[in-house]
Amino acid sequence: MMMLNSSITQQNHSSNDTPLDSSEKLHAILIVLYIISLAGGTLGVIMMSRQLFQRRSQSVMTLMIISLLVLHTFLLLSIPFRLSYYVLGEWKFDTFACRLASAIIYLHMYATFAFYVAIIVTRLLRLEFRKCYTTAWVGAAWLVGALVIAPVLLSYYGTSKPYKPSECFQFHRELLEARMVMANYCLIGILVAVCVVLTVIQLTVIYRVAVKYWPDINSHVEFRAQAKSFFFILVTLVCFMPHHIFRVYYIQNYNLDKDHKLLLYNEAFLALTTMCCLDMLCFIAGIAH
Repeated sequence: MMMLNSSITQQNHSSNDTPLDSSEKLHAILIVLYIISLAGGTLGVIMMSRQLFQRRSQSVMTLMIISLLVLHTFLLLSIPFRLSYYVLGEWKFDTFACRLASAIIYLHMYATFAFYVAIIVTRLLRLEFRKCYTTAWVGAAWLVGALVIAPVLLSYYGTSKPYKPSECFQFHRELLEARMVMANYCLIGILVAVCVVLTVIQLTVIYRVAVKYWPDINSHVEFRAQAKSFFFILVTLVCFMPHHIFRVYYIQNYNLDKDHKLLLYNEAFLALTTMCCLDMLCFIAGIAH
């Protein structure tokens, strides 16, 4: 009887430790992902900035790469705040700083994806623009983002429900509102659909160019250009797609998440999106030059 009670006690003890252990592992994963993104992203931004300054090119691709550098810089500036929260276990700044740091990661993700799509479409269609046209539409995109999208997001994000000042990045109760659920589903649907369509088109183009120039495909600029364009799709598939696929499951089941494990999984997939900052290191390394 004593052995049976001891066995039950051990089972209960192990079952109680499991959520704690998994939470600690998820926190460790979050910290590691953010450290890698911060270190690699910062190095990539610095090295790419030096390279662009030396070249002083003003092509379409250069302007879009500069835009990506600016986006990455904003994200990298917010990562130390996230790291402090997950390391200390408490939010040490005000509520607006929490909302801003939380919103930046989403603004960065979708703005980066938009520039990826622009680069892929430009190369697919072999579009050439004059300097003034390129500067105009890139500048317009930044104005819309800075003066319209960002203020609107900050006005509503994390404001409909009360939250503890010592906690941050836990705006899951916003999903109680139907409009927020609909907005999430729309963003998920758009990103997944665009990514799937571009992947199919890009692979088709690469296949046709490969057949056309086989076997000396690597000696042709057209094949190399299309193959390098696939790099941006690959970044989207690796960094952005997992978050959006899990997001659907999270939206449907977050209200059943009593021990907040789903919230941590969602944060881990969100942290994975910051790994796209390593794209600049890939450029420097010549993977997608």
